[in-house]
Parts: sequence; C-alpha cells; structure tokens
Amino acid sequence: MPNYALLVEYDGTHFYGWQRQKDLPTVQHAIESALAIVQNKNPHSHLSVAGRTDTGVHALGMVCNFKTENPISNYHKFLVSLNALTPIGVSIKNIVEVPSEFHSRFSCTGREYIYKLYYSKYESSFVEGRAYWVRNYIDWDLVKQQLQILVGEKDFRSLTKAKSMEGKRAVRELFAIQLEKLAPEWYQIRIRANGFMHNMVRITVGTLLDIGKGRWESRSIGSILEEKNRSLAGVTLPPDGLYFVRAYYEDHPEIHELYKIPLP
Repeated sequence: MPNYALLVEYDGTHFYGWQRQKDLPTVQHAIESALAIVQNKNPHSHLSVAGRTDTGVHALGMVCNFKTENPISNYHKFLVSLNALTPIGVSIKNIVEVPSEFHSRFSCTGREYIYKLYYSKYESSFVEGRAYWVRNYIDWDLVKQQLQILVGEKDFRSLTKAKSMEGKRAVRELFAIQLEKLAPEWYQIRIRANGFMHNMVRITVGTLLDIGKGRWESRSIGSILEEKNRSLAGVTLPPDGLYFVRAYYEDHPEIHELYKIPLP
C-alpha cells in the first residue's frame, strides 16, 4: 500500500493545535477531511505527524504521512485539489512517496523550531499572533553566552511543563541553538533537538529572556537545568511566536525532496 508524506504550512491562530479534537477546528481534522474527499473516503487516510503542536503554534514545514489504497498518479492535481478543500490558514506545499515503514513521528530524528521576537518600546501591526513583543531592555550578549550551555544530552525538566512530566524521563539531546538578528527590531531563536517536551521551547526562550533582563544576578541557564525544578525557571511565553520549521529523517533522504517546494 503506497505511503505518502506531505509538507504542511499552517497559521496556528486559526486552529486549536494539530491533533483532532471534538467540535474544535484543528489542522489534522482539516487535512483529513479534505483527504477523505480527494481519496474517496480511503480508510487509511489517518495522518501521522512529526510534531503535535499546541493551540496558536504555527508551522512552516510540518511533515505528516498517510497510506492509501488509491495510488496518486498526478501530484500537482492532487495538491491543487487538496488545497481547494482545506480552510484558510493551512496549505499543503508538497508531496513525496515514502517507504511503507516510514512514520512521520517515529522515524523522525530531529525537529527544528524558531521563536520570533519583536524588540521595541512601541507596538507593531505585525506582532499579534505572529511574534512576542519584548518591551524591556535585553542584554543580548548575555543571552548568547547561555546558549552553548544548553547544547548536548541533558535533563530539561526545569524547562518543561511540570504536570506533563510527572514520573517521566526528561532527557533530550539538543543539537543546536542560536540567536538570529533579522533586523534592528526583530530577533528569533532557532533550536533543534531530537525531541521536545511540552512547552519546552516556550519556557526555554522565556528563561533566556529573563536572564537577559537581569531577573537573576547569580543564576545561569546551567544552574537552572541542574535544579530540575520548573518553578525556578522563567516564564512560559505565549504560542504566538513559535513556529515548527523542519523535521529531519536520517534514514529517509526522500524527505529532503519534500522540502524542495515546486516553483511556477
């Protein structure tokens, strides 16, 4: 049975997260409903996904996959039809066939997010629902000094929603994290790891900003990690600035083709 991977982009302000929920608009429901029509109610059109994002979180390059009894012969026609049936706020950007054993979540070896920050005393028309407005002075050099401490395999319990981690292992491997200045008022923090726990990116960025504001004189991101106590870390930033950028699959090079979006 053919197995297909989709590259999906969505505006999280329109949805209550990725995962299907009763009587609420979600990305999964939107795409599966469209697939049911295009694929003639194919019983295997349930989507697996690389990352189940929360309400308000966006995606620039989410990977999901489905199996079908109806092979797709014309990718362009399929994508046009699927996009015509999905609501505003979600777009299917590309499709590739993948091996039968491919699973968007369990085959994934890395996930990458960015968190967008608007740094100004004065508001912007492009912030609401799209970025986090930082109104206080930030020592960006101090923030940069913290980043390398986070890299590697560590226990991130301090930087994860406490209730979601009760009795669970909190070790993840963070591959890379960097602060990127896009313009005088616009920054973003890019972070890639083998996996993320609930609110981990939002708490990590919130803690880095608290350090940059000078909230603590004698504490660093390293000492916060060592404490393994969520209550001693920084704030959880809102979902507005969080974007899922890319999923990585070491054993599936065909996914590289998925990110090569066709041009006119």
